[in-house]
Amino acid sequence: MSDMKTAYKVAASAVRQRFAEQHPDDLAILKRISAGEVAVYSGTYDRVEDILGCLQVPVTMNPDAKKLKAKIVFVNCSNSYEQNLIYALRKKVAAGKWLVSSDWALGHFIAKAFPDMVGYNQGSTGDEVVSVEASLNSLWSEVVVLGADPQWWLEGASHPIKVLNWEKVTIEAASHDLLARYNAPAVAVSFDWGRGHVFHVISHFWCKRSRTPTARHKGPCTDFLKAGMKLSEEGIKKVFGRSQIQPDTLNFAQLQSAATSTELVAQLCVRALKNAKS
Repeated sequence: MSDMKTAYKVAASAVRQRFAEQHPDDLAILKRISAGEVAVYSGTYDRVEDILGCLQVPVTMNPDAKKLKAKIVFVNCSNSYEQNLIYALRKKVAAGKWLVSSDWALGHFIAKAFPDMVGYNQGSTGDEVVSVEASLNSLWSEVVVLGADPQWWLEGASHPIKVLNWEKVTIEAASHDLLARYNAPAVAVSFDWGRGHVFHVISHFWCKRSRTPTARHKGPCTDFLKAGMKLSEEGIKKVFGRSQIQPDTLNFAQLQSAATSTELVAQLCVRALKNAKS
């Protein structure tokens, strides 16, 4: 098992433990998710279904979009999508579904389905890792460690996000690195569409590597469980017991990167089910 696969396994256990200790009602919702409530459409590159699997969330892969019953839909990064899928999911979001997408879906799906909200700025990133600054009320706000910004891996040729409608689009997280290099600071954006909601992130939920820019990031992963996720000592023991992983297997940065995306996926599922309108 690769280091990042191991990190995602531990991260999922840690997110569930954080919910148990700090938001038991959210954990109850996560546990109650049944088959058909979460759908994923395959992409060319990203694999959000692997994170959902680590979280023990049942997933329906590539269902008929016209008959979609799921409350939240994940659209993996791809360089093309069928026009019928774009049209069908646009209608479902307008009726109340939540839709979450990654990277190349920005121009190939989101801009077509939900015009004049966000678009691709025509830039292209390198294979790099950038620091992320989450907004105070973002889905990441509870797992931020002062002095050790979350790290977000960018696939080579990730598509920077251009906000077109500043009145309706919320920047959930930004990066000074992205601003300086590509003049496009947004890491994650969201907006309402009809009765539904859309959330998009640059690059992938399933990241392949992290980096250690500071001494804190090079430290033990248990530091992140304490300072970032604010788990109890007993909770930390449960995380590693369930994962069957030794604490010294991962460093702070590896677990932080995996936990950042895992926390986001879990929070999106919970909020979508809380706000389900159809």
